[in-house]
Amino acid sequence: MSNPSVPPLDRVGDSSGAPDVGESGVIFEGSTPNPKPSNTPGHSCSPLFIYNAGPVITNNVGYVGNANLGTNYGRMDQRAPGTQLENGSGSIEDGMKYLVANIAPGAIHDSQERSDAPKCMEETRVAVQQEIMSWIEDGERDTQPKRIMWVTGPAGTGKTAVLGTIADACKEKGTLAASFFFSAFAGSANRRTKRCFVPTLAFQLMGHRELKGIRQHVLLPIAEDKGIIFTKNLKEQFITIVLNPVLSMAKELGSTQARLVIIIDGLDECDAEQYQGKDSSAHVPIRRKEDDLREILYLLLLAANNPSFPFRILVGSRPEHPIHDFFATEGKVCTRELFLDNKYDPASDIALFYKAKFSIIRRRFKLPGDWPREEVILTLVRNASGQFIYAATVVRYVEGSPHSTITNLSGAGTSGRPSTPHRRLEHILSLNSARVANDSHNPLEALDALYRLVLESCPDPELSMKWLLATQQSAGFLIRLPSVRVLRIVLETSPDEEQYALGCLSSLLPTHLPEESLKNPYSFYHKSFLDFIVDKSRCGERYLTKDQVRGWMTQRFFRTLNQPMEVGILVEYAELIRILSWSTPATVRNAESEILSSDLEKWVTATVEKDVRTTHTRRAIEDVLEIVHGGCSWYHCRTVCKISTKRIISVLESKGWKIPSKGQIFKRERKGEVRYQDLGTPLGWASHGLIGRSVPTTLEY
Repeated sequence: MSNPSVPPLDRVGDSSGAPDVGESGVIFEGSTPNPKPSNTPGHSCSPLFIYNAGPVITNNVGYVGNANLGTNYGRMDQRAPGTQLENGSGSIEDGMKYLVANIAPGAIHDSQERSDAPKCMEETRVAVQQEIMSWIEDGERDTQPKRIMWVTGPAGTGKTAVLGTIADACKEKGTLAASFFFSAFAGSANRRTKRCFVPTLAFQLMGHRELKGIRQHVLLPIAEDKGIIFTKNLKEQFITIVLNPVLSMAKELGSTQARLVIIIDGLDECDAEQYQGKDSSAHVPIRRKEDDLREILYLLLLAANNPSFPFRILVGSRPEHPIHDFFATEGKVCTRELFLDNKYDPASDIALFYKAKFSIIRRRFKLPGDWPREEVILTLVRNASGQFIYAATVVRYVEGSPHSTITNLSGAGTSGRPSTPHRRLEHILSLNSARVANDSHNPLEALDALYRLVLESCPDPELSMKWLLATQQSAGFLIRLPSVRVLRIVLETSPDEEQYALGCLSSLLPTHLPEESLKNPYSFYHKSFLDFIVDKSRCGERYLTKDQVRGWMTQRFFRTLNQPMEVGILVEYAELIRILSWSTPATVRNAESEILSSDLEKWVTATVEKDVRTTHTRRAIEDVLEIVHGGCSWYHCRTVCKISTKRIISVLESKGWKIPSKGQIFKRERKGEVRYQDLGTPLGWASHGLIGRSVPTTLEY
């Protein structure tokens, strides 16, 4: 196929008259009598003509501007980092924008979000670390090399600390390809689900110094489909932006490629991601947690089974059934299991930890040089039963809050509870006698007894439990955990009530927070405590059901309805109201006095005036209408519902809102949908089909 304006392949013009032929035989011709100056490195001042009769790959052009691409009979791909294709389907920069919008920065091992994550103290966990590092660096020399290592063990055995320490060591040595640390109590859902897992790995691979050139292999496919790849299933994402780019680069990685490792921790903390759409009539099956766990595990198996895949994969998790089942069956051939048990002598490491931490406390509080006695440390080591979280909690409890006070020489605080390190240590040791008398064989009994001790040290343990459980009410749904600031607005009925309820729990969670941390959810030192407070068999008489907690939160919500609130937290506020709208009829009936005494007119007026343009305002009002109706049947409304609904609707009508007819409301009610989802703002923005109350799931705010 010819073109009369195209010079022959042996005569391509440039400033010197020498031929300039691209890798695929493509002709590059540029000339201009008066080129405009350019301050951008790599940009050409001359017009560029490309006549393309087949696929073209250019490797050294940084920018194509003011270009006549000529007749294009094929596809032109620019493979240089940072390239713009002005007549193409996308650019490297576009791909990067789409990618960054879909990563979870907090899941990366050295993120600011993980700055307080546990790490192995020096000279502890030496044998475990040596075994893992030996596998990463020299695992191919094993008689039967394994591409995956699964580090597992019971709660509190230090898995996250070990993998975090390994990640730091590999980063320093240049052998860390990527990492992802799941967390069930992370503030963002992006660390609690699989949604950002693959994009976050791909993002890190591009930044590794030994993977130069992988950038365009990752970003171009993203740019070409304008980020649609992130709406596809996990396998398609993994193949497109991780596996294929890595395999394309495998030949260029050199002899060090097998020493790079991908680290994934907390896999058991990955919750199921739901796919409920806007059309509430469409039936979408509820996904189970094990479905998403298996989906991730099969990706790892897909990579490990490819002989050209150049990385090892290190996975840390509890031995939950779907994970254990996978590694015992499909993944068995390519997996090496490392179980954190007594073989690695955790007792010696825990003893070292106690001695180091108690020496700091001893100096700080000017305690005797022999405090605590050696036999006390041995007792605490036995109590830990290999659980580092037990030891860490003991130390934090003995040390006490930096804001705690001692009011008398007996070491008792204002509540009569122990306030000196020595008294608190004696309090813990007293638990051991009770545990021995009970002859319990429960491996978590010592840890649970410690957690109960800390809870009972609070002035009002039941109130403390309510606050603790309120922080987790959206766990399991793809809604962000409420921030400290929002929970204070909704739950505090008196100044500093939060500190009264949680201040004594500084050994379990940070309680004295700087102003910049109030925008984040509450964080906890270990997931085992969250497991404890939701398990009736473990926390005993302090156990509260979800309905009890939501009932208390609903009462507090209406009591604090008119607390000042910034516009910037309206989205979080609306999400918290959505959680309360899922309360049972009995729960709502118990809050009737608070509902009737609240100033609903003032709240609706303030909410509408904050920002009528967004869906958050409308949805917050819709959900409050659902809450007050929660104690009613579909055919009859209670008095509190009639009165409260009338008060809300009267304000909306005065503001020019469109109110759905009784027929529309009745129709929604019979379908189990949000009754007032046909509300319309003065701007004419009618509500889109929201989800029914019967299937609480993700909201697309």
